[in-house]
Amino acid sequence: MSLGPREQYRAWMREALELALRGRGEVEPNPRVGALAIREGRVVGRGWHRRWGGPHAEIEALADARYNGQGADTVVVTLEPCSTPPGVAGKKTPPCTAALIEAGVRRVVVGAQDPDPRHRAVGVAALEEAGIEVVDGVLADECRAINGPFERALGLDRPWTIAKYAMTLDGKTAAPTGESRWITGLDARREVHRLRASVDVVVVGFRTARTDDPELTVRHVDGPQPLRVVVDPWAELEERSKLVRTARDVPLLLFVSEDADPVRVDRLRELGVEIRAVRPAEGGRRLHLLDAWRGLRAERGARRVLVEGGGGLLAQLLAWDLVDQVIAYVAPKLVGGRFSPTPVGGAGKPFMAEAWGFDDVFVRMVGDDVAIGAFRRR
Repeated sequence: MSLGPREQYRAWMREALELALRGRGEVEPNPRVGALAIREGRVVGRGWHRRWGGPHAEIEALADARYNGQGADTVVVTLEPCSTPPGVAGKKTPPCTAALIEAGVRRVVVGAQDPDPRHRAVGVAALEEAGIEVVDGVLADECRAINGPFERALGLDRPWTIAKYAMTLDGKTAAPTGESRWITGLDARREVHRLRASVDVVVVGFRTARTDDPELTVRHVDGPQPLRVVVDPWAELEERSKLVRTARDVPLLLFVSEDADPVRVDRLRELGVEIRAVRPAEGGRRLHLLDAWRGLRAERGARRVLVEGGGGLLAQLLAWDLVDQVIAYVAPKLVGGRFSPTPVGGAGKPFMAEAWGFDDVFVRMVGDDVAIGAFRRR
């Protein structure tokens, strides 16, 4: 027994929703979107938004159809196709409405409208103006439900912030001696480099910069180098550190207190380090990180930030409500130690009921390690 048109649209949309969720943890703060290319009632192409800054789901589905030697008369997509050109509001890709029109699609079946009020229904109008039939609102509630992180991001005046850390099965980020190389295996470390290449900024605190002496560059994969940032209130980063020694090759920015030693600040500037003074908080030892993060968005155009440690910095960011997404790489090891560091330092929350809440959890294997991701509960 064949399905009626509306029932068929719903069946296709369910498959598109499953595709959309494959991008979870990879595309935020952009939306998770899945799409199907249909020809004469048969699926000939499938696509989803795979990664931040990558081709949108509709483009992937049309490309898959072409790879299969097919054109599409209908496209089913979980979110209203975008109509904004590149460069507007940080957009990196061409508008999907133009691609659908150029492909000769006659019908577009849409799940949810764009939740951004600046763009809502604009894509639908562009398609209809081009003579394309639009069937709107198919499984709309389900299509909206998968994009809670996207809707959270729309209300931010700062970059989307991902906290990443590696830990053992007993929740330690280093041995009792402070030594931490290497907690995870090569596959997980390679994935972190891919993650670095997908963000605009990578951040560590001063203690992590001093203890680990990282470069914070993209090395194990091909990709662009993000801006490197150290939260260093008193401008204490050592001149012989890898970060400072490479500052003329890969940009390095220090967030320092307005009260930092001007001699130290000037010396670091001479070595190629960029300095941004941030007003102090809590007596000067800590910085007003909300101001700093807003500056990354307003002054740098940064939309996606990766924080790689340490526990003290992560505790401060949580206190400022600046963490949107967490990725924990858990290694099958135990180190023990009463004083071994854990991912989040600081005073912590006094009661479990007050814990910072996350949801939308996903789990996957990365070599012998486990990646656990979650998103800040709205």
